[in-house]
Amino acid sequence: MKKMISVIMMTVIVVAMLTACSTKALVDYNNAVVKTDSEKMGKESMEIKIDVDYNTEGLSLEKVTQLNHYKEMMFNITNQYDMTREKIATDIYMNFGGIGMDSYFYKDRDKEYIQIPVLKKYVKLDEKKLTTNKYDKIFANVSDKWLELLGEENVLKGENTIIDTRDGQVKAKEVSIKISAEQLKDLSEEIFKSIKEGKIIEDFIFITENRDNQDDIDKKEIMKRIDEILERVVFDNFEAKAYIDFDGYLIREKMTIEMSMDDQEKGEPMSIKVSIDKTNWDIGKKQEINIPKFNDEDIIELDELKNIDNIIGL
Repeated sequence: MKKMISVIMMTVIVVAMLTACSTKALVDYNNAVVKTDSEKMGKESMEIKIDVDYNTEGLSLEKVTQLNHYKEMMFNITNQYDMTREKIATDIYMNFGGIGMDSYFYKDRDKEYIQIPVLKKYVKLDEKKLTTNKYDKIFANVSDKWLELLGEENVLKGENTIIDTRDGQVKAKEVSIKISAEQLKDLSEEIFKSIKEGKIIEDFIFITENRDNQDDIDKKEIMKRIDEILERVVFDNFEAKAYIDFDGYLIREKMTIEMSMDDQEKGEPMSIKVSIDKTNWDIGKKQEINIPKFNDEDIIELDELKNIDNIIGL
């Protein structure tokens, strides 16, 4: 959770007519990724926009209306961290079809809390061993795979430029990354492999050892479905630019990936466009992180979320 590099790994890549291609561009980019990700203090934000075009042929008006809620999605995440004190505060905003929801994540040493939208209550993650530590390891594996994937021909260096940041205007080197659809397909398969091995799907649907067999069947069906989708995904277009400041930090990344689906059924996506804009600032600077004090009435148990419809009166 400290670094949102995993999402970057899943999407980045590029285009544009840049002026040069060199080994130095690859070295500069790799060094910037490693240096920025290894910093213990700082702030970062990421805006993710997802546009989906569904196959609505033959669907009822009710079903089309439901799909329209997931036609345009947006996530805005702002993260403040100080890993020397093991503290993180994350502000999360989600918007589905014009309906917005807020959430927050806090880490204070071994205690981790995430707010459930609508309920405005917090789940204490470490009680169910759903801490972010294992996710950090999974994301690190994907990050390593990404850097291994890149060769000299993939990283193109552009001109020096000036960009606007939270710290003001900053001089930066512009770098573009160009990889093939086959390379991105390999990376997506590696990500899904890590998800399966890390049992992230089980965590997401709150599967535990004392749940009944139906949950296990649901999980297997979900994994099978994702496998089928990955087989049918076609990567159509990839664009990305990264900006490295003169201290060698990765201060901004802008990425777009466009995908389509072969032989989509009714209600399935025909095309998906993902746009990401990520910035880093206050890198290496001391952080003042305010974490609320939680009372018993602020906390909800994970098991209670199974009955969330009854809790919120649906």
